[in-house]
Amino acid sequence: MELIDKVIGALSDGSWHTLNELTTREELRDVSMTKLRLILDFLAEYDFIELNHERPVVEAKLKPKVYAFIEEIKKVERFGGK
Repeated sequence: MELIDKVIGALSDGSWHTLNELTTREELRDVSMTKLRLILDFLAEYDFIELNHERPVVEAKLKPKVYAFIEEIKKVERFGGK
């Protein structure tokens, strides 16, 4: 689960990110491209993220509802649950 959390964290800005971009992030640097792709496929299958296969390079981003949920969690954590 820790690796899934790291991938979601890397996508938590709501923007599109390529697989290469994700593997350069500190928390994902040691993750193989194959393992990252498996995690992204899992997250897409369960509607956490969108995968864009239209471009030559695969991109991923959080689904809008997941992004909104994470933003709400950040607010609660920032303001101590108020």
